[in-house]
Amino acid sequence: MPNINLYYFATLFVLSIAIMMTEPFLKFLTIQINFLTYWLMSSLILTGITFLLRIFMTGFFVENTEFAGLSLSFVEINGFVLNPILTILVFSVTSGIISTLFYILEKSD
Repeated sequence: MPNINLYYFATLFVLSIAIMMTEPFLKFLTIQINFLTYWLMSSLILTGITFLLRIFMTGFFVENTEFAGLSLSFVEINGFVLNPILTILVFSVTSGIISTLFYILEKSD
């Protein structure tokens, strides 16, 4: 996330608008809205918006992400490094799942 407060709030605003565009975009394409379609569309939109932010927004940098590794009694995961593209994809998929869960919980009223 950007260090300058104005860029930070602008980034959050743009990403929240991207999430809010998911449902109208699915309705425009006449695709039935369920967990899978909402998750895929929000992940695609977030990926595209994050790439655009990376290119055009000053102060928004996506760097390598390091995973140090995990060792449990029954499984061991070695450490690895994600390049910026994979970092954006992991961020988008994770944010898409979270927003989809909130959308599905809201619709279940």
